[in-house]
Amino acid sequence: MKSEADELKLRKRMDDLHKNIDIMKGDKFRLTNINLDYIKKELLTPIFMEKHTKLSSFDMMIKSSEFKIENELEFKDVSNSSEWNEYIIKNTEFKNWNEMLRMAVLERATRKLIPKKL
Repeated sequence: MKSEADELKLRKRMDDLHKNIDIMKGDKFRLTNINLDYIKKELLTPIFMEKHTKLSSFDMMIKSSEFKIENELEFKDVSNSSEWNEYIIKNTEFKNWNEMLRMAVLERATRKLIPKKL
């Protein structure tokens, strides 16, 4: 049985999550300076990619694109281009790269904040 303190902590975490979701829905919210390794390992996981894209992994997404991406700097240049957003539109359910990252952040936050069922 959960204690009252546990329920209060969970309620606070959920309130914080909802506030963050509201902020992230805004048009002015932009995800910048996110490490490419973090994007691959924490955000665009195979589960996320299979659920929201035509590809099974972020690495496959890069390989199947026409872009030459071998390091962080090259990725930053590509991900800021209109061509990358066109590629995202064609291969995912998102309108642009930023929207895709937003959803990945929300799903990661949900995985981390919501306790797994026993």
